[in-house]
Amino acid sequence: METLLYDVRYGLRTLRKSPGFLALAIITLALGIGANTAIFSVANAVLLRTLPYKDPGSLVLIWSVEHADGENPRGQQSFTDIDDYRRQTDVFESVVSFGDYSAVFSDSGSPERIPGMQVGDGYFSLMRVQPLLGRDFLPEEQIEGKDQVVVLGYGLWQRRFAADPEIVGKHITLSARSYTVVGVAPKDLPALPPSLVSNGAQFYRPEADKRDDNERLSRHLRAIARLKPGVSLQRAQAELDVVNRHLAQQFPKEYATTGVRIVTLQDDIAGNLRPALLVLLGAVGFLLLIACANVANLLLARSTRQQREIALRSALGASRARLVRQALTESLLLSVGGGILGILLANWGTRLIAAVGAKVIPQLLGVAIDFRVLIFTAGISLLTGFLFGLMPALRLSALDVSGTLKEGGKGSCGMTHSAAGRFLVTAEIALALTLLTGAGLLLRTLSKLHSVDPGFSSKNVLSMSIGLPSLTYPFGSPKPVTFYRDLLDRVSSLPGVQSAAAVSILPLGGDFDTVGTEVEGREYAPGEVPYPERYVVTPSYFKTLQIGMVRGRAFSEADTTDSPLVVLVSETAARRWWPNADPMGKRLRLPGYEPGMEKAWRTVVGIVNDVKQAGLDAPRTMQIYIPHAQNRNDYMALVVRTSQDPLGYVTEVRRQISVLDKNLAVSDVTTLDQVVSDSVAARRFSAALLGAFALLGLILAAVGVYGILSYSVTQRTPEIGIRMALGAARKDVLFLMVAFGLRHALWGVLGGIAAAFALTRLMSSLLFGVSPADPTTFVGAALLLGAVACIAGYIPALRAAKVDPMVALRYE
Repeated sequence: METLLYDVRYGLRTLRKSPGFLALAIITLALGIGANTAIFSVANAVLLRTLPYKDPGSLVLIWSVEHADGENPRGQQSFTDIDDYRRQTDVFESVVSFGDYSAVFSDSGSPERIPGMQVGDGYFSLMRVQPLLGRDFLPEEQIEGKDQVVVLGYGLWQRRFAADPEIVGKHITLSARSYTVVGVAPKDLPALPPSLVSNGAQFYRPEADKRDDNERLSRHLRAIARLKPGVSLQRAQAELDVVNRHLAQQFPKEYATTGVRIVTLQDDIAGNLRPALLVLLGAVGFLLLIACANVANLLLARSTRQQREIALRSALGASRARLVRQALTESLLLSVGGGILGILLANWGTRLIAAVGAKVIPQLLGVAIDFRVLIFTAGISLLTGFLFGLMPALRLSALDVSGTLKEGGKGSCGMTHSAAGRFLVTAEIALALTLLTGAGLLLRTLSKLHSVDPGFSSKNVLSMSIGLPSLTYPFGSPKPVTFYRDLLDRVSSLPGVQSAAAVSILPLGGDFDTVGTEVEGREYAPGEVPYPERYVVTPSYFKTLQIGMVRGRAFSEADTTDSPLVVLVSETAARRWWPNADPMGKRLRLPGYEPGMEKAWRTVVGIVNDVKQAGLDAPRTMQIYIPHAQNRNDYMALVVRTSQDPLGYVTEVRRQISVLDKNLAVSDVTTLDQVVSDSVAARRFSAALLGAFALLGLILAAVGVYGILSYSVTQRTPEIGIRMALGAARKDVLFLMVAFGLRHALWGVLGGIAAAFALTRLMSSLLFGVSPADPTTFVGAALLLGAVACIAGYIPALRAAKVDPMVALRYE
């Protein structure tokens, strides 16, 4: 221990003598360690950190798997499905349905639409919490007509009801309907993540759905369950498969192409994020290797000045192991300093990542540098110190003692560093090129996505959602149609508004509405009924979003419940359903919620362009459009095309809504440009992070090239002087040194291309419209890195060209 303390004190004294070297080495390491720590913090928060629920390891989700829908692994369930899984299996403590729900709160303040959850019987027990006030829902409250009870979330109770301790038993108004507050959820009940419940739940109401065989295809719910102690995921999956096979035998139409899948809550949340995070972890790993190579080069260059000292210590009896330990102690001191500064950089970096990326990855709101991250940083710092310190330590301990101690002798370390330094710079360039290529592929993907035609024009379009209370606007009555018609007339007449419309599902908005559709004249086997996307729209919708008409006509005000039922289809639907026939005049039948429409045929009166719904990178889908007057939805998205900034019209549009009904509240106020931008936000976030790391790698590689050429100029000063004394021109010396640097850059580029060609295939799931071996990206990255290496090498080469032959010869 005493010897170790001596090595540490000696190392600190030695490092203090070279403040420039010390600062450069620590900053270089801090960049590499800080980037790794920041990304590991993100991975820790998303992939590793325990979820904030009680006993989260036993919480699972049960999804249906729609084989006929491209193997959709996260299909929803019907209430009847969930009831079957609860009754016919013996592996769950409980199985509970849940789904999105929102309502307008009009008590205790201005009307406000607040997100909540519909939950089945036993949700709070499953989450292992007891209400802070009041009680849980009763089984009989899961029946329609008896479900007008609510449990308030803790935050909503505090914010909207001033933490009223007497709130239980009081009546509040939700979407114009009276509900009784039966409880308040505890503070330690976190909402389910946004990947399961939009915007997080601030209140809860019973899930009152029919649970008979006629409702098996009404799959609009999700299921969460808790495994019994000792039950494995595999055993639970096996039991669910048995239940599903029995259901397929009993109900082939409903289950012929429908499977079931169970997944832990942790894996479901992290599943879509894992590929991108693994790519980013690999990228920062490369960045750390580049930093290590740079510092190793610095240590090798520094060892040239230490060689006489080391030779003296060796001659006085110091063993090789003793010299290696001293050199490693110095490198570990550097890594500790880099680790401490790296934590500070990582703390700033994680805050920045969370601020920028929380909208894309909501789990980033909880990202922090915790104990696990500190252990990771300590481990990576020590490993880094060992990695970059080992080669210089071994080289330095292998000095030719007698040659070094001779007058003017330089030992063997200079030549050793020259070879090792060139190897390290070549490796740096190869790693930097791999990073640049990965970033380039993601940037090319973004470019391809932005060039995709979504099928509509998003410029200068304002959007907001409006929900009409069913009590005052009964579904099936003319009131919803009258309200939206009056509202659109008012909004359309505003100065600067070009047109206004309403639609049930906003394009690229993240929601879907698919419906089983029967095409006249075609027979379908069980499970083969097509499920196109359904949009309920007002007549001016296609004009407002500038969706092109291919054939036929758009809807008009004459398309009402008293006129023949009509439908518009997309180009893809027309091609698939009538590949060799004219779609105009053909008929479709789809479920309707209004009396007399369940078996009514709709006539195709027009064909419209395809619209992107699932994402700009998603394949084209079948889509159908129904006039709002013939399917009187109460919840619609208002879209307003303006001649100026659409956000400037929010206040006036809100006022027009309030004039018609002062108890209504709008939500999701945004522009359609923002909706389109948000649809590619995850890819943009990944590209930005990888691009930042690639830029750091490029800078470090340039520093490495500059360092090796600067060292080479210093070592070859006598040679350069002799060459110039014998008649070599400055341009010849300049060319000689630049060529020396470019030769090693070329080897690095070739190695980097080979590595990138192998590794970029791992990120193919993140790409769109670009091959992992895209030649444009590879050539562009190679040219950029070559140009940067050339610039970095030009400065020391220029210094070499200015060497005075007489000074150089006197130096020798």
